[in-house]
Amino acid sequence: MAEFYRVPGVLAALAIAVVLSAFAPWGDCALAQSGASGVADSASDDMPDFPIPSSAHEAYSPIGEGFETPIEPRADLKAAKPSPQDEARLRSRPASQDARPFFRDTELYATSRTYWLKLDDFSGKVSEALTTGGYISYQSGYAGDVLQLRGVLYTTQPLYAPDGAGRTLNLTPDGDQITTLGQANARLKFAGQEFSAGRQLVRTAFINPKDNRMIPLTFEGLVLVPQGPKNAGLDYIASYLWRYKPRDTADFIPFSRPFGVAQDEGVLINGIRYRSSSFNYGLVNYWIKDTINTAYGEIDYLLPFGRGTDAPSYRISFNDLDQTSVGRDLIPGPPFNTFQASARLLTSYRGFVLTTAVSTVGREAAVRDPFGNIPVYTSLHQSSFERAGEEAYLVTLTYDFSGLGFEGLKFLVGWGQGFDAIDARTRAPEPDRDVLNLRLEYDPSSGPLEGLQVHLYYADERLLGAKLPREDQTQFRAIVNYSVPFL
Repeated sequence: MAEFYRVPGVLAALAIAVVLSAFAPWGDCALAQSGASGVADSASDDMPDFPIPSSAHEAYSPIGEGFETPIEPRADLKAAKPSPQDEARLRSRPASQDARPFFRDTELYATSRTYWLKLDDFSGKVSEALTTGGYISYQSGYAGDVLQLRGVLYTTQPLYAPDGAGRTLNLTPDGDQITTLGQANARLKFAGQEFSAGRQLVRTAFINPKDNRMIPLTFEGLVLVPQGPKNAGLDYIASYLWRYKPRDTADFIPFSRPFGVAQDEGVLINGIRYRSSSFNYGLVNYWIKDTINTAYGEIDYLLPFGRGTDAPSYRISFNDLDQTSVGRDLIPGPPFNTFQASARLLTSYRGFVLTTAVSTVGREAAVRDPFGNIPVYTSLHQSSFERAGEEAYLVTLTYDFSGLGFEGLKFLVGWGQGFDAIDARTRAPEPDRDVLNLRLEYDPSSGPLEGLQVHLYYADERLLGAKLPREDQTQFRAIVNYSVPFL
């Protein structure tokens, strides 16, 4: 029991780090001011944060890789390389003077992130910011093989922040810095279950970190899942989350807020899934009292032939997301019910992965997705084709250069088009649109550059025939991460 006595000191250290950040010489404020501008996603903010796959087997499945509470957004994704803390765990470490697991297995690491984003939008406005920062993560070992403590301190600091920098979502709406204790939770293991309470990352199909800015979405609440990791079999999630933190503020706000509802409501999550080496399927439901219910289902299948390294592999997937207003229907406007269904076919061969996908949206309303990446297969940087009535198709081609001796280097080119969208209120037609994406990732898993990640993104979205100052909207992102394990 003596090992429990030092637990408050760990949390106190995290709190002190937050206080000390107030005296940082950069930025205009230590903690982001309270504000609601971060609750609504920008129209150009759809950018999947999962890694580029090297094969059909590695392609991201929202239901197959959800139901998790990772400390790092990409942890345990199939196409992601092991994180530095995982690598440190595998390497031999000097014998600890304290043999108790709570201290012996403690992990502390820092990840720096430098991010340049420039957006030229349809209105002619330019939003641009160069920021730096990252996070410090603490994870204890298990005390009595039951209790683990975790905490993550995030910060983003402006290096170049002209007028409009806040629209990048990498700073506050006023362009100030953000420092926040985004994760602070306790995890309990018992009877094959895992129960987490507090501020944490939650990765599910519809609610997830959306780690495409300086700071990810984090959530406050309770989560129960089977003890992991488990790569096959039946899994479930039961959760109640009462608040979440948007990416451009330090504040945690109610889940009902982004829908224009003043009532303070959280979200109840219930889901079940089955997965194996080739088959994923499941259902998950998200209910916000008197506001909205979102249900998601997916079937994802790796076809049972051509799985060798020198043979083509094929994967086919179907999903559907259904949204409806519920209860007293406090969302402004009339009650609604809508959906977005999509399907995809992936073919991979010797490092190449070709993806073709289609999607369709109900004509009664657009799909609303303020809590993470939307789980639609036609999602691209800047657009997920979620307008009311919108039909879409997408083609992407990726390549892993490891076969040519460039380990960790991957490239993606994608193009999609959306058409037949309507304004759900007036029923007037909306302009058709097309989107071009280019993406380059360098993420070596060994050698002198291990721990470095360089991600470059370019997107060009055109609204065809729209009467706007600009017909197209362009965006460029350059992100450099570097992780260093201390313990």
